[in-house]
Amino acid sequence: MGELLTRVTIWLALGLYAAAQVARRRRAAATSGAGLWLLTSGWGLYIAHVLLAFDVHYDWSHAMAYAETATLTEALTGWRWGGGLYLNYLFSAVWGIELCWWRWTPESYERRAHWAELAMRAFFLFMIVNGAVVFVSGPQQWLGVLIVAVLLVAWRPCPPPLARAPRP
Repeated sequence: MGELLTRVTIWLALGLYAAAQVARRRRAAATSGAGLWLLTSGWGLYIAHVLLAFDVHYDWSHAMAYAETATLTEALTGWRWGGGLYLNYLFSAVWGIELCWWRWTPESYERRAHWAELAMRAFFLFMIVNGAVVFVSGPQQWLGVLIVAVLLVAWRPCPPPLARAPRP
């Protein structure tokens, strides 16, 4: 049951994250709370996933998690490196920071520098592609591809508003 819950929580979390990004694209939704609720629920499920993974798979051992990450990385890339675990820790923190920033100062969050928005998107995309596409197989991989596609659509540049023709 722990294995199933570990898998379900991450897929629900990523799905909610993607849905939050779609909601955020609509400017009215950015302040309505729907996107914020989706982001909050997704982060909560993500944290549940992390806790379940440490309980079910790693017996609450950072060393065991590091070693398993190194083994998986070596099997895929030929490079034995467990540092991806630290990237997962950073991902947890950045998602939490995103959530707090949007919750506490939504105007500032929406007006943040373009480079900061791009950096966050690049980091999230890197983590999601690796975690949901590269390091999984079978039908789950297609779910990961779908989540990535939704994010790319949600993050596409907004077209400039159409200028209204002057009335005669």
